[in-house]
Amino acid sequence: MVNVTQVLEVARAEVGYLEKKTNSQLDGQTANAGYGNYTKYARDMDAISGFYNGRKNGFDWCDVFVDWCFVKAFGVDTARKLLCQPEKSLGAGCRFSANYYKEKGQFFTKDPKPGDQIFFWNSSKTDVAHTGIVCGVDGGYVYTVEGNTSAASGVIANGGGVAEKKYSLTNSRIYGYGRPAYDADAPQQTRFSLSMALLRRGSKGESVRALQMLLLGNGFSCGKWGADGDFGKATETALQEYQRQNNLTPDGVAGPLTWSALLGIGR
Repeated sequence: MVNVTQVLEVARAEVGYLEKKTNSQLDGQTANAGYGNYTKYARDMDAISGFYNGRKNGFDWCDVFVDWCFVKAFGVDTARKLLCQPEKSLGAGCRFSANYYKEKGQFFTKDPKPGDQIFFWNSSKTDVAHTGIVCGVDGGYVYTVEGNTSAASGVIANGGGVAEKKYSLTNSRIYGYGRPAYDADAPQQTRFSLSMALLRRGSKGESVRALQMLLLGNGFSCGKWGADGDFGKATETALQEYQRQNNLTPDGVAGPLTWSALLGIGR
């Protein structure tokens, strides 16, 4: 099963990693920090025969980071399909990576979704120069995890680390979004371990994640982190609005009637 949350969890776990000044101590989170563009991400991708058209360690690595997250989450073959990349691809380069999505009809310039690959123009808007993974969309903003950037505001295309970022959806530097074909894009096909348990604010776990995916599939935002398995205020608000629109008591509690409506039972 190819679930978008798998790659988001991998990406978030890497926040704080710093690139290295030399090709050593690559697995250390902050050890040997510098600006030599040496990373564990490129090292691991270089070890996969035929993934890229050549070795990438020591070169700009924002796109390599994205590809590494997909390989870590889904394995080589599935990652390559989701990223729309052929064997021996040029996908370590942002412009080429974006074009692979375009060739498959999976590139969009608005309405991003969690799990999309976001691409940015360079400062002169003459080339695609940076990329990351969309981790959330909420309140007019898109939230990302990016490699080779920094936590400073704005597009930082060579910042030396993995960081969480936030941009206005109207930011002129956003080039567009490549959209992998996750199975979870179709909630009715998504399998979860759930028991239709009574859920409310403060609940956590796979049943909450299932509830959030169903709400997202019906067009209700659960906050910037999407289906994270944590029933917070944003999920409660989304559930209340769903209940109002479906003639259910808008108490923000997922009980039997709400589950039945979400799952289409009895229709």
